[in-house]
Amino acid sequence: MKLTESLRISWRAITGHKLRSTLTAVGVIIGIAAVIVFMVLGGAFEQNIVQDFEEDDGEPGMWVNTQQVGTGSFQFVTAPIYTETDVENLEAIDGVDFVGPEANLRASQFSIGDTRQTGGFGVQAVSPDQYNSEDLIEGKMFESADEALLTQSLVNMTDGQASVGDQIRVNFDDGAAEEFTVTGIVEGGFGTGPNAAVYLSLEHHYNTTIETPRGTEEKAYSSLIIGAEDASVVDDVKKRATEYFDTESDAAQLKQDDQDIQVQTIDDAVDQITSVIDQLTVFIGGIAGISLVVGSIGIANIMIVSVTERTREIGIMKAVGARKRDIIQLFLIESSILGAVGAFLGVVVGIGVGYLGVTLIGWPMAYPTDWVVIAVVVGLGVGILSGIYPAWRAAKVDPIEALRHE
Repeated sequence: MKLTESLRISWRAITGHKLRSTLTAVGVIIGIAAVIVFMVLGGAFEQNIVQDFEEDDGEPGMWVNTQQVGTGSFQFVTAPIYTETDVENLEAIDGVDFVGPEANLRASQFSIGDTRQTGGFGVQAVSPDQYNSEDLIEGKMFESADEALLTQSLVNMTDGQASVGDQIRVNFDDGAAEEFTVTGIVEGGFGTGPNAAVYLSLEHHYNTTIETPRGTEEKAYSSLIIGAEDASVVDDVKKRATEYFDTESDAAQLKQDDQDIQVQTIDDAVDQITSVIDQLTVFIGGIAGISLVVGSIGIANIMIVSVTERTREIGIMKAVGARKRDIIQLFLIESSILGAVGAFLGVVVGIGVGYLGVTLIGWPMAYPTDWVVIAVVVGLGVGILSGIYPAWRAAKVDPIEALRHE
C-alpha cells in the first residue's frame, strides 16, 4: 500500500470520530504544554537572575564565603573564620585593589515608626571603602556609628515608609537596641549579604574575635569581598587567592571538615545559580511530563477501539491483497498523526501560556528551542509507541473471521 493512501485512510478514520480523536490528542497537548510552560518559566527566571548579576557587575571582584559540602550550592556558613591575618595576606597579592570584610550581626527586630519587622531581614556589617555612589539608589554611604544603609527590598517590606533621613531601630539578639539614621538606599545586597538588609559600619559595630591557629586573638569575619585592580587580572587574583586558602590561610584550619571555602567571581556565581535552576526546571518538567504517559495510554486505547471497530474493514483489505506490513503501517500512521498534532498544539499552547506568565511576572521571555524540538520528537514517539500493539493486533486479524464480523 502506498504511503499517501495510508495517510488518506488514516486521516479519514481520525476525522470520522472528531470528538474522540480530539479528546485523545488533548492528553498529549496537556503533557507537552505543561513541560514547555515550566521550561519557559525556568529559562525566564534564569535570564532574570543573570541580568541582575550583570547589572550589578561594577568593579571587577569576587566573593569569598564558606559553603556546606554536599547540601546544596547555596547553603552558606556564617561562622567567622577569615581572620585579620587572612585579610592582610590577601591584600598583599599582586592585582588586589582591596579586601572588604563582611560579618553578620544577629538581630531579632527592625522598626521604623509603628512598623516592626521580626523576620525576613538581616543586619550586615560592611566596610564603606569598597563601595561607591554607583551602588546607591539615593543618599550616601554611612560615615559614623549611628548611620545605616537599607536595601530597596527592606524598604519595600515597610511599604515604602523608610527613606533617607529617617530614624530606624534595630533590636539585636544580645538584648541591645540601637537607633540609626538612614543615609542611603541600595538596590540589592552587597556581596553575599541578604537582599532585605540593614548595613552598618564594620568598624563601629563588629568586634568578634577568635583564637587563631597561632594562639593569638584576632577579629574574624564570615565572608570577604576581594576587589581586583581591573578585569584583566580577575582570573589570576582568583587563582592566587584560592591557592592561599588551600595552603596557608587561617580560615582553612578553622573551617569544619564538611565545609568548603569558595572564591567566586560574577561568572562563577551565575554558573552556580543557573546550574541549580536548570536542575529544578528539569525535575519539575519531568513531573509535568507524567501527563504524557496518560496521553500515550489514551492513544493506545483509541487505537485498540479503532481496530475492533474496523475488523471487517481490515478483513476486506487483506482479502484484496493487503499485507501485514500494510495494516501495521496504516495504524501506526494514524497513531503518529494523533501524536504529532498533540505535540504541535502542545508546543503552541505551552509557549503561549509561558509568555503570558513571564509577561505578568515581568521576567524576560526565554524560548526553550531545545525543549520544543524534544517535545515534538516525544510527541511523535508517544504516537508511534502507543500504536505498535494495536497495529500488531490489527495485522494478526484472520481475514476469514474478520469478514464474518458484524
